[in-house]
Amino acid sequence: MKKMFRILAALTLAASLAGCGGGGGGGQAAAGSSAAQGQENARESAGDQADAQKSAGDQADSADQSNAGDQAGEVTLTIASAMVTEKPEGDLEQELADKYMELHPNVKIEFISMPAAEVSKRIVTMATGDNLPDMFFVPNDFMPQLYDLDIVADLEGLLGEEWLSGYNPNLLKDAKINGRMMSIPWYASPYAVIYRTDWFEELGLEIPETWDEFLEVSKALTRDTDGDGQVDKWAFSMVGSRNNSGEQRFVLFSKSFGADEIYEKEGKWATDIGTEQFKAGLKYFTDLYTEHGVVPPGPTEVDYSASMELFTSEQTGMILSGPHSLGFITTTNPGLEGKLGSFVIPRGEAHVSISGIGGYAISESCENKDVAADYMKFITSKENAIYFGQKTGRMPTRTEASDDPYFSSVLFKGFLGALDYAVDPETFAQYPALLDTIGEAYSNVLSGVATFDEAYGTLVEKSAALIEAEN
Repeated sequence: MKKMFRILAALTLAASLAGCGGGGGGGQAAAGSSAAQGQENARESAGDQADAQKSAGDQADSADQSNAGDQAGEVTLTIASAMVTEKPEGDLEQELADKYMELHPNVKIEFISMPAAEVSKRIVTMATGDNLPDMFFVPNDFMPQLYDLDIVADLEGLLGEEWLSGYNPNLLKDAKINGRMMSIPWYASPYAVIYRTDWFEELGLEIPETWDEFLEVSKALTRDTDGDGQVDKWAFSMVGSRNNSGEQRFVLFSKSFGADEIYEKEGKWATDIGTEQFKAGLKYFTDLYTEHGVVPPGPTEVDYSASMELFTSEQTGMILSGPHSLGFITTTNPGLEGKLGSFVIPRGEAHVSISGIGGYAISESCENKDVAADYMKFITSKENAIYFGQKTGRMPTRTEASDDPYFSSVLFKGFLGALDYAVDPETFAQYPALLDTIGEAYSNVLSGVATFDEAYGTLVEKSAALIEAEN
C-alpha cells in the first residue's frame, strides 16, 4: 500500500512537471543532467568523433564478463532507451546489444524508445500498471523521484564491490540519492570550454585558469581580421537565450563565483542570489557583451544551435558545451578537424562543471537481474566504452577506459579535468521557474531592457518570493 501511494504521488508530480516551465522558453527540467538537457545532448550529438580501428565485437573483452547470460536459460531483457532512435548513439547501442546477444544466444534484448524528457512520466505510469521494463534510462533530475518510488533493484549488490571500484568516484556519487545507487552510469558529458587551438597558437595565448585571464584572452581573440575596421572574429559563443540551455550554462558562471542559486539549509530552501558572489557572476557574464564586446551582437537571440553555427562558421573561437558537441563541429566544418581543444571552465572562487551522466536502472521487478547487470558490465567494459566514446564524444565512466590516451589528448583534456569539478544536480521542485527568473534578469541586461541594478534587484525579489512560497 505504501509503495502504491508513492507511485500515485509520483504520477501526479510527473504530470505537473511535464506541464511546467516559465515564460520565454524556461526549461522543464532541473539543472545538471536534466531531462531537457538529455534531449539537448541527444540533439547535439552528431557524426563520428573518430574512426574506430575495430568493431565493437572485435574490441569486446568477453573474458571480463561473467557467465550470468549463459546460465540463465532463455531470457528476454526489455530496455527503455532514451537514445535508441538517435544518431549515432542508437545504432551503436543496437550494435553493442547485438554483440552481447551473439555472445549469449539465449538472451534476447528488446528496446523501447523513450525520449529523455518523457522518462519520468512514462516510468511512473508503467510502475502504476505494474509493467515496468527490465531496465530503463535514468535522467539525473528523475533520481529523487525514483528514490521515493522504490522500484530500483539493489544495483551495488548486483555489480559487486570490485566492479564498482572501477568507476570514477565523482560519477558514481552522482548516480546516488541518499547513498542509494539509482542508475548504472554508462557515459558522461561534462561541460568545459571548447576552443580553437590554432587561434590560441597564432596569438600566443595561454589556457585561462581564472575568469580574469579568460577576459584577457577574449579581448585578444576579438578582432578585425580583414582590415575593414569592423570586428569579424569574436571570442565567445555566448548562449544568451532565455531558455533551459542558456540558463543552465549561466549558473555554471555563478557557481564558479561561489554562489549557489538554490540549496537546502536546516530543512528549508535557501539561495545565494542576493549575495555579492552571485551579483559578481551575473555582472561578469553580462559585461562580456555590454562592456567588453567579446561576444557577437544579439546574444539574447543566440540559443545552442545558433552558438554552434557561430563557432562552426569560424566567427567565434570558444564555446561552452559538452564533448558530445565535438562530432557535430567537425562534421559541420571538416576544416576544424585537428584545430580543437578543451579546457576546464575558469574559476572565480572554484572550477565547476556538470557530470552529464547517463545510465540505466534495473527494475526491482526484473526477473533476470543478474543478466541485466552482466549486460551493463559488457557495454561499460573498457573496449566497448572507448569505442562508444570515440564514436559519440560521450566519455567513459570507468577509469580503465577514461585513462585511455584518446581521452587525455588536447581535445578531451578539459572534459576529463571537468569530471573532478562536477556539482550535484538540483532537486528543487520549482527549479524551472527559478531558472527562468534568472534568465529574465540576464536577458533584460543583455538586451538593454533594464539596467544591471534594475534587473538584479528584480531577480533578488522574485527569487526570494519563489523560495519563500516553496518553503
